[in-house]
Amino acid sequence: KDKTLRYQSATDLRTELLRLKRDLDSSGAKRAANLHDSRGDSGAHPREKSIAVLYFENLSGVKEDEYFRDGITEDIISELTKIKGLKSFSRPTVLPYRDKPATPAQIGQQLGAAYVLAGTLRRAGSRLRISTQLIDTHTEFPIWVERYDREMADVFEVQDEIARKIAEAMRVTLSPQEQQAIAAKPTDNLQAYDLFLRGRAYTRRRTRQDFEFALQMYENAVGLDPSFALAYAGIACVSAIYHFDNERTKQWADKALAASERARSLGAHLPEVQVAQAWICYIDGRHDDAQTLVRRAIEAKPDCEGAYYLLGRSMFASGRYLELAEIAERAIEASGDDYNVFVPIINALGALGRDDKQATFRQRAVLVLESQILKVPEDARARSLLALYYAEAKRPEDAAREMKFAVTLRPTDPTLHYNCACTYARLGMKADAMDSLRKAQDLGYSDSVWVRRDPDLTTLHGEPEFDRLYPPGAESV
Repeated sequence: KDKTLRYQSATDLRTELLRLKRDLDSSGAKRAANLHDSRGDSGAHPREKSIAVLYFENLSGVKEDEYFRDGITEDIISELTKIKGLKSFSRPTVLPYRDKPATPAQIGQQLGAAYVLAGTLRRAGSRLRISTQLIDTHTEFPIWVERYDREMADVFEVQDEIARKIAEAMRVTLSPQEQQAIAAKPTDNLQAYDLFLRGRAYTRRRTRQDFEFALQMYENAVGLDPSFALAYAGIACVSAIYHFDNERTKQWADKALAASERARSLGAHLPEVQVAQAWICYIDGRHDDAQTLVRRAIEAKPDCEGAYYLLGRSMFASGRYLELAEIAERAIEASGDDYNVFVPIINALGALGRDDKQATFRQRAVLVLESQILKVPEDARARSLLALYYAEAKRPEDAAREMKFAVTLRPTDPTLHYNCACTYARLGMKADAMDSLRKAQDLGYSDSVWVRRDPDLTTLHGEPEFDRLYPPGAESV
């Protein structure tokens, strides 16, 4: 009835019909028969209780709506993880298939999922249209199709209903506790929720300016809903990362602490809040406490955003190299496209002298970083890390190019100059490495423990100025 949700042209309608035809092609009848056979009379086989939720197609035609599409999809994934009788594939697992030109059934088969949930989303003003279909990957036939034409204010109810319908279609009985968990809302304020999703999208881009935008979004969200625990956790995490990557000042540490305490008072059980608390422990050098909190968050939500990066960072800073090496694969698998998770892992392997394995992980990191700068060319941190890994791979010209680009983008970034020091050290350019270290320290970089432990800088150990700036013994703290 709302004309803003109607197809705006014949081309739009044709595109939607072709998409449906792709999913319901000429073998539909055969697949329907296969579906009937696969169900049998004895109930669903355990294999049939695994599901991958694919990123919805954004039909609004507005690229800025990508954050909303991603948020809705990821929240449905989170809802399904609350159902114990159902195996739901994590966000990092399905992320590589976002906007790929493959059918849902093909993607599900590649993942090994018995079912996939595919859908489309169109937002127009205060109206929202979501179309979904649950597809059996064995028969390639949809067993449940639904369309929701609702007000934006109903978005949480739609997510709730989708989760319940999936459980019903897959013959999973929800316990009262699971029903209650699915019905829980992160906030009652839709505008605050929208701002939170925007903040999360900016945070993932990882540039200094994007972190500042993310903070604005999160702070506006808690301004609208002072009881929004996840938004306070977002403020705490971004402030802590900003503190380490951009400005090592008490102001940012205090901001992270205040937001973390507020988040804890509102939702101490939430994994994201536990990660926020862990950042405060890390800032204070309480690594055992930080790791305990992060492990608790991972146990509740294995793909909790930023959790493995912080765990790896804390383990490296406390000298737990072997333990970090042992969880490396799990950490990378759970972290999706967060390239930062590679940094402590590669450093730990270097400290352990596992050169071959370190080279393998470095090659994997290069692929992720190259993908990142294609998406976000202004990500200076990604470029500085890529320069380091190019240097370690004996690609000095590529390393120099990325370093120059990174410094041009963020000339006053202390962490960036630190990464340049590591690159110069790997290239055997000790004088340039010391110059970059001085710049990093002048701009506020002061993590002596990390510097003394960093295998990229071992060639500088014993240099008078290096030992003066970062005295021996700091690494044993």
